[in-house]
Amino acid sequence: MDGLNYPEFDESFLNEPSKVVELIETLDVMVNSNKMEDKREGKKKKEPQTSFADISADVTDDSFFITSRGRSQNLGRRSTRRTRSRSKALANLNQFTFMRQIDQTLEQRTQTRIERERVANNFRRLGNSAYRKEQFSNAIEMYTRGLEYIKDTPVLYINRACCYLKLRNFNLAIIECNNILTKLDPKYLRAFLYRAIAYKRLNDEKNYEESIYQAKRLNSREMEFIDDFLEKMRTF
Repeated sequence: MDGLNYPEFDESFLNEPSKVVELIETLDVMVNSNKMEDKREGKKKKEPQTSFADISADVTDDSFFITSRGRSQNLGRRSTRRTRSRSKALANLNQFTFMRQIDQTLEQRTQTRIERERVANNFRRLGNSAYRKEQFSNAIEMYTRGLEYIKDTPVLYINRACCYLKLRNFNLAIIECNNILTKLDPKYLRAFLYRAIAYKRLNDEKNYEESIYQAKRLNSREMEFIDDFLEKMRTF
């Protein structure tokens, strides 16, 4: 054959890289790259999902407090501390209010006592004035009215006993003196002496001597006064 009519084949392309192979390798690189990105993104997505599921496990439509762990526990502790703080503050307030009421009550009682003593003392003065005028029944009435306000003072009782002695009502005088000695003051000197007078007038020497003995025994520092009183008693 004539080489002019059949030219030679160009086989140089056989030594060049295959385009098909390059394309396949490029596709493989792209696929592997996408897989790696998917794995990384998957890891990133799994972490917040797991954390969110753990933290909000106890959250419902009716309860918005997260109580499983982490910040939820801190919120629970803070809420408990706040509740305890409020309870403690309320208890302190209630105690303060209670103590204030007690203080007010004591103050009111003190003021009431002072006012009662003032009124009773006025009746005592009226009774003393009547006694000096030898209006003994009137004096007894004033002392009795004074005792309606203050019952724990021996003065009004002993003054009333003195009036009974003047009226020669010795049994009532003894009752007044015994009332003082048994309920108010077991050492009250004038009660022993006035009772001694009443027993003397009733010719009850035994109780008279007993009254004088107890007066001296319980009031040994008042011996001079007792002796002076007994001297004056003869003319009572």
